[in-house]
Amino acid sequence: MHAFGKRMRRHGSALCAVFLIVLLVGCGNFFVSSDTVVSIALSPTNPTVQIGGSEQFVATGTTAKGTTRDVTPGATWTSSKPGIATISGGLATAVAAGVTVITAKYQEGSSQTFLTVTSATLSSITISPVNTSIAVGATQQYAATGTYSDGTTHNITGTVTWTSNYPNVATINASGLATAIASGSTVITATAGSISSSTNLTVSN
Repeated sequence: MHAFGKRMRRHGSALCAVFLIVLLVGCGNFFVSSDTVVSIALSPTNPTVQIGGSEQFVATGTTAKGTTRDVTPGATWTSSKPGIATISGGLATAVAAGVTVITAKYQEGSSQTFLTVTSATLSSITISPVNTSIAVGATQQYAATGTYSDGTTHNITGTVTWTSNYPNVATINASGLATAIASGSTVITATAGSISSSTNLTVSN
């Protein structure tokens, strides 16, 4: 009985060791570093480009502790339909008309957006809002809607070139976000190729 008891204790210890290893391996994914990227935001979202054109996507990662950083260069980029658009380093190249899903993955984060490729040509651009007024230090987000030769409309905010003719009054970034610097008036313009549209922005103290 004494020998039997010793064997049982040895077997029991071995089983406990195996169980502990399995438990640790299984729970490994629950221990995420505070610096690990756990989510990704893509910009622009759901853009439209013409065949032969390109679109640069930006992936912004948020870590477990809430900080953000640009993970575009290190992300794994894929296109669900490379026959419509290919992508490398976040730069998508339109090949044929259609819709593909662009995916970016980095560490524990992943995000997707649609990319529409059209054979139609851009006819006009509409900016919204129009003729706005904001205070010094405030911001204004603009949107650009493109109307195409086939009658369709698409959000092209992230693909147009945004400019302010008086950047000392207000600046505007590539995403259409204007920041008021000083009182005065400036003209905000969205341009794509030979097509453009403008609106006034007034800044007050």
